[in-house]
Amino acid sequence: MHVEDPQLPLITAATRRAYDRDASAYADKTDRFSDFPGLEEELERFRGRAPKGPVLDLGCGAGRDTRHLISAGHDVISGDLSAELLKLLRAGPSSKPVQLDLLTLPFRDRVFAGVWASGSLLHIPGSAYPRAFGEIYRVLAEGGATAISLRDDDKEGWHRGERMDVDRWFTWRRPHDVVRELIATGFASVEWAYCGRKDWYIVEAVKTWAPSRRDGERRAGSA
Repeated sequence: MHVEDPQLPLITAATRRAYDRDASAYADKTDRFSDFPGLEEELERFRGRAPKGPVLDLGCGAGRDTRHLISAGHDVISGDLSAELLKLLRAGPSSKPVQLDLLTLPFRDRVFAGVWASGSLLHIPGSAYPRAFGEIYRVLAEGGATAISLRDDDKEGWHRGERMDVDRWFTWRRPHDVVRELIATGFASVEWAYCGRKDWYIVEAVKTWAPSRRDGERRAGSA
């Protein structure tokens, strides 16, 4: 059982309003990989880890990453909290948009070969992370991979980011804490590495048939 943050409904509603209101401008500001150093390489690494099968782009925005995954031959479900961003989805006719809340994913168990979550978990309180990880674990098939990008610090609250002129909830998490929670969820082969973007890092993990709690944290590139 997860203890819910009493602010969670307020945070979710405010997040949806912010992205619905500024959907067009936000889509323009986040559409180019060149503005996010290292992101395209992270997507390629994720593709290499995920087995064959459908992929969920969790928090897809206007479809930048969905477009890349589809062009590489993946069957992609594009999920986002914002209905207005999904209307602007720039991923072509083969995209499959689904409005969703990442804490209650509207999918059956074990349906995805991969879940890609680029920055989407930033907008939930730290207390909700175990639930979010549990949902990702639930919808992944055995052997499925996830990659989750976050920001490194130990703080959370309302913050005005650089791409929107409205306060949104942001949660910064220490990589070691995220790794520990993913292992507790049941994930194996948990690795993390800093990105090429300021304080950002990415955590990768795999759902196995028989998760081993002895799987330790392995910093990418370390022995």
